[in-house]
Amino acid sequence: MFGSEYATNPQILLSSFSEMHATYKKKAKKVKLSTPLKIMFMIYMKIFGIPEIGFQIRSMHFEKIINEKLTHKKIHTILDAGSGIGIYSLWLAKKFPEAKIFGGDIDQEKLDFSKKFSKELNYNNVSFDFYDVTKKKQTGKRYDLIINIDVLEHIENYKQVIQNFSDSLSSKGYLYLHTPRPQQKRIFKSLQKWEHEGHVHEGYTPTDLQSALEKAGLRVLVSEQTFGFLGKLAWELNHLSFKKNLFVAGILFPFLYLLTLIDLVFKNNEGLGTAILAQKLK
Repeated sequence: MFGSEYATNPQILLSSFSEMHATYKKKAKKVKLSTPLKIMFMIYMKIFGIPEIGFQIRSMHFEKIINEKLTHKKIHTILDAGSGIGIYSLWLAKKFPEAKIFGGDIDQEKLDFSKKFSKELNYNNVSFDFYDVTKKKQTGKRYDLIINIDVLEHIENYKQVIQNFSDSLSSKGYLYLHTPRPQQKRIFKSLQKWEHEGHVHEGYTPTDLQSALEKAGLRVLVSEQTFGFLGKLAWELNHLSFKKNLFVAGILFPFLYLLTLIDLVFKNNEGLGTAILAQKLK
């Protein structure tokens, strides 16, 4: 499953977990990774990958669209804009071994980890450095593929960021985006007031994104609704179990993951998120 190579670094994952919601910071602090617990955690992650349903659903759609649409395309340069701890950058480094992948983020701690971790895994075609998506072309390079996953909702002027991406794409280059949608309807009442502390916007509709992409000179090739009913159900149960107990969440995760696999098979008319692949027209 996605993210299994991070099994050797449970601490960085606990740090990422604490950023998901204010209530999780306290839970993450309470987890003491003794040697036996750390070994169990590593084995679990080696089997199941990163045990967070939202991450796995985003990754499933990303992997599916890239595999279906770009496998046989000539991709020489890739920008992971908002690379975090480098998960998608490393996947792309495997997928496109002849390409040069640049992971950029504004979080120096995550960049430091990504640099160290990619060297430990002997990835020679990926590098990481500071990158602010709100600024215009910063590297002087043009990219055949730019990915931007769950970052735009943290940005005030998302239209300018999309224009920045377009300006940084090579001729006929590709842009992959994933963002949450606004006005999300919950199944369980206890999650109706769920909010992410770092979100400037609740999310964007497919229409909002398509309009901004077309204005920036890009054509939408694929638009998918992510987190359909079964995916949403799995996501909510995952977070309810997080609130209960991290160990309960670990036991429940494999069963919820099966729901996400079923959700991926169906074409969802609406969901909690949107995944889009667009191509630059010129």
